[in-house]
Amino acid sequence: MQRKLILFSVVIPFLVISPVSHAIQARSDKEQTQTVVSGTAVQSVVPVQAQSQVGSNSQAASTSNSAFNPLGPTVMCSFLPRDFLECKEPIDHRNNDSARNEKGYGCLRFGGSNYEDVEHTKVQCTVYTDIDCYGARTFFRDGVPCVRYTDHYFVTTLIYSMLLGFLGMDRFCLGQTGTAVGKLLTMGGVGVWWIIDVILLITNNLLPEDGSNWNPYV
Repeated sequence: MQRKLILFSVVIPFLVISPVSHAIQARSDKEQTQTVVSGTAVQSVVPVQAQSQVGSNSQAASTSNSAFNPLGPTVMCSFLPRDFLECKEPIDHRNNDSARNEKGYGCLRFGGSNYEDVEHTKVQCTVYTDIDCYGARTFFRDGVPCVRYTDHYFVTTLIYSMLLGFLGMDRFCLGQTGTAVGKLLTMGGVGVWWIIDVILLITNNLLPEDGSNWNPYV
């Protein structure tokens, strides 16, 4: 009888402890990185839970790295100077208020000699491909003057006015065909109109008909 009790006291604990130890070992093996041997290549297999945790950590790191750093070397694209941008020309609405109000930007008229006489609007700009910056590479830049330049040169027009003004050549150059023909037929208003146009050019009161400014490059 005593032998049976001793035998049961030894066997029963072994039967209880063995499944528990196997379960603990299986869970430990599942959480650890496993190694799979395929031919001559040895691959490391990471559990799915560990992979998802690594992916979330890398995503959080990339999000934090993508945040704009004002002290870093990369500047905002909208802060770049005009030389690094390709901007469109201001839209000409030709005194059409409803079209400008519908679009939200654009110029009703071009030209003006003084700052307060020049309209300002916004235009769409795109950063050149070789320039590195932070943010949207296409944006609207405000404060662009409604000024355009064509083939109207002040010095050339003044020379025409002084030498051939009695033939109306100065007004022909400015695109004022009607008054130019009248000036031609009257031989410069018998010289009076000729002198007046020279004075108007010098005082910047005789300008191109299309509203463009004098070309500053010549």
